[in-house]
Formats: sequence, structure tokens, C-alpha cells
Amino acid sequence: MRLDRLERFSQGDGPLHRLDPRLKLVATLLFVVGVVATPVGAWRLLGAEGLVLAFVIGLSGIPPRDLLRLWLGFVALVGFLAVMLALSHPERERLGAAAVAAAVVAKNSLAFLATLVLAHVTPFPRLLGALRRLGAPAVLVATLHFMYRYLHVLLDELDRMLKARRSRTFRRSGRLDWGLLTGLIGVLFLRAFERGERVHAAMVARGWDGTLRSLED
Repeated sequence: MRLDRLERFSQGDGPLHRLDPRLKLVATLLFVVGVVATPVGAWRLLGAEGLVLAFVIGLSGIPPRDLLRLWLGFVALVGFLAVMLALSHPERERLGAAAVAAAVVAKNSLAFLATLVLAHVTPFPRLLGALRRLGAPAVLVATLHFMYRYLHVLLDELDRMLKARRSRTFRRSGRLDWGLLTGLIGVLFLRAFERGERVHAAMVARGWDGTLRSLED
């Protein structure tokens, strides 16, 4: 799901959308902490947490296909790490490496999906406002704000770079040129760094004092 689509969905008027952002943020944090604290092998407790999350997802109205696509990408990333962790986990002898890996994937999946639900039912500026009102450090709130604001810009920049690469190079289908990919990442990092310097200089010239202000304050 593209960020603009997520933003449009977060502007909805469902029952979860109307809740206080602070309540949603605290509830999500408590749920994630509870999932992380769940012992490996406590399948009944994990199942109960999964049922609670499934109820919330149904209440949110998020299209299951969107969550499934994002979850599959997440599992592909976490699965390998889970296998590596299972081989050295203290519960491996009692439960087996496969069960430990499955538990790690399940716990991370629940935490990931809970975070996705929060992002889908709460506009990001309201999340930042909730963080600020809950006493989060101003530097953290400002950093998250600019990260989200310029993530769109960097994604557009990456899209233009990929289109330029495809129009100027020939690559056999099915093969990944790691050297070219590394070069693209390096160029994107340099452009992001230079853009950040220009943005910061422009903000300082306009009176930026490090305080993030919002129309909701």
C-alpha cells in the first residue's frame, strides 16, 4: 500500500478513527509490550492476543488484502532472522527449533499488525500530537515528523532513479545486479543528506527554533 493510500484511509470516520489518538497509542503500546512479554510456546495466550487483534482489525474496516500483502513482506524479512534466533534460543531443546521460530514470527507479526492498524486509523499528525501531549521528547517528535514528511519525497526520488536506470540499462530478467543496487542506495543516501542540509538551512533562516508546532495545539 502506498503512503498516500494509507493517509486517505486514516482520514476515515469509523469507530476507531474517532477515538482519542492518545488512547489508541497507549493501547497499541500496551498490546505490543504484552505480545513481546508472552513466553515462547504459550500458544493459547498468543491465540487470545491474535483473536483480540482480529476483532480490532474487523472493527477498523481495513481491507484484509492490504494487510495480507504487507504482512507477507514482513514475514519474508523476519522469517530468516527467526530461524537464526531459534538455533540459539534456550527453549530450542524443549520445544524444538521449528516451534521457537514459529513463535518468534507469530509474536513479531502480531506487533507489526497492531502497529499497522494504528497507522491506518490515525492520521500521522495526530499521532505526533498524541506523543507530544503524552510527554515524548520534542526532539523525537520533530524527528518523526520530518522523517514521515520527507519519506514521500525520497520514495519519489527513488522511483525516478529506478525509471532512469531501466531506460538506460539492459538487465536480464530474473537477475539482480547487486553492484547497481548498491550504487543506487548510495546515491539516494547522498541526495537525502544534501536535501536535509538544504531544508535545515532554509528552516533556520525562517526562524526555526526546534519546536514543532501544530494547528491542533
